[in-house]
Amino acid sequence: MIKKVPVSQLCVGMYIQDLGGSFLDHSFWRSRFLISTERKLRKLQGSRLEWVLIDTQRGLDVGQQAETAQPSPGQPAAPGGVGTVAAPPAQAEQQAFEDAKEILDESREQVKQLFSEADLGSKIDMSHVQGLVQDMADSIEGHPDALTSLARIKKADQYLYAHSVAVAALMTSLARTMRLSDEHVHLAGMAGLLHDIGKVHDPDEMSGKVGGRQIQAPQEIQRKHPAAGAAMLRQDASVPAEVIEVCLHHHERMDGTGFPDQLSGKQIGLLSRMAAICNFYDEMTSSRPFRKGWDPAFTLFKMLKSEGQFDMDVLGAFVRTVGRYPVGSIISLTNSELGLVVAQNPDTPEQPVVKVFYSIRWAHAVPERRVNLADPDCGSAVLPVRVAMDWAQSGLPVPSIID
Repeated sequence: MIKKVPVSQLCVGMYIQDLGGSFLDHSFWRSRFLISTERKLRKLQGSRLEWVLIDTQRGLDVGQQAETAQPSPGQPAAPGGVGTVAAPPAQAEQQAFEDAKEILDESREQVKQLFSEADLGSKIDMSHVQGLVQDMADSIEGHPDALTSLARIKKADQYLYAHSVAVAALMTSLARTMRLSDEHVHLAGMAGLLHDIGKVHDPDEMSGKVGGRQIQAPQEIQRKHPAAGAAMLRQDASVPAEVIEVCLHHHERMDGTGFPDQLSGKQIGLLSRMAAICNFYDEMTSSRPFRKGWDPAFTLFKMLKSEGQFDMDVLGAFVRTVGRYPVGSIISLTNSELGLVVAQNPDTPEQPVVKVFYSIRWAHAVPERRVNLADPDCGSAVLPVRVAMDWAQSGLPVPSIID
């Protein structure tokens, strides 16, 4: 049921169906969303809006009070304590993924428009960039896994935009893990969105057909985009210097083997060191016309084994951010089954929540079931063997992350 209510009567757990006012009266980019955190509630109450429309079928009604419930292991804790959403953990997780998908869809369209305008010589609308980053930050605050895991899903003809959004989500989440200031969290997200803007003049990158023949672009072409992007961003005084620096140096490496300036160690700014990790991770886990993407857990293994490429302190924080077995990884279990990682257990990162879908012993699919490996009675554990990686690379069916 749709109700018109004063902003003063809003609470965490209500679902906004429409913001009753001009876009000048508030800083929200979306007009429909769940008030999932106290932060969003304060933001609404601090706006110039007098009333909004709420949907009582998708959230709380006026006068209702959400129950405070302890989430089961592996499920996201509802943000905000008392006055949070009175939904079962599975339902709350489903809502988080639906909200994250909406943010991603809108973000990709907005980034596509921003990049297209930049290709025509127009200035970047930083207010739009800031709005996108705020949505990402709110989503990550409510459910850290939803946005970063769904961001890995990309269409070939939208790769450049989807990759930019994915790196922004990873940068924002990593900055939160590292407990950077709110200002630096937002700078990290903005830098992620704009780090590849130097590719906008490449028609193949814009169309998704890298190299024009569905093959990887030559190295000399790849090396041009950081400097090109930084030059574009310097023309706009509203773009923060930190964002320009990330655009220029996200391909630098700690051992000095990167480009374009062969910087090394702490010559590379912190946000650029973060971007190097987030950019590489998303590139390697994404499937392209010329290459099948790596499994997320295997990608982390390769990054941790790399010699002098990445800042190991920042990489350690990144592993804590996405989990030892990131959502979307396929892992082998000790009971001869395969499971898809669907959620993390922050206190026991080596024991995620999985969706079992295949029997290795009998070589056929099994009815999907959710198993929390942190439960001592689950009867299974991770068995890190090659078969899971082989399955991930095979292109064979894998269940959905969400139910």
